[in-house]
Amino acid sequence: MYDFLHYARASDGLRRVFRFCCIGVLNTGIAFCLYIIFSEFINRYAANAFSWGAGCVCSYFLNKTWTFRATDKGFLPMLRFAAVNLCSLGLGLMMMYLLTSFGLGRILSYIFSLPVTVTASYLGYRFWSFKHVGSRV
Repeated sequence: MYDFLHYARASDGLRRVFRFCCIGVLNTGIAFCLYIIFSEFINRYAANAFSWGAGCVCSYFLNKTWTFRATDKGFLPMLRFAAVNLCSLGLGLMMMYLLTSFGLGRILSYIFSLPVTVTASYLGYRFWSFKHVGSRV
């Protein structure tokens, strides 16, 4: 019986990670499309900020309801989610700075920083932003 429960919990965790990654791909696509549209009308930095913000809003609601099935209520989970995103952004920028200072190009430094930022985001969402995760994934 223990083996079955252990396997079920592990597979729930894998499903949760898979859903998190699917939402990440979707949000990246949404943010990119919005960036293309916004950058036709406003400068590219503002377009990037607005499209990133829209991706974060979409990510919050999809991750809360579909990935983590969180039951947290109120404004606090949203603030925590924003804090995790900002920390992840800062971590990614630090990683890119370090990697480029060691001679890696801008593209490779971005690519190699992704596993760190994605992992940090997932753990931050799972254990802090959405603390009250539903039992079913």
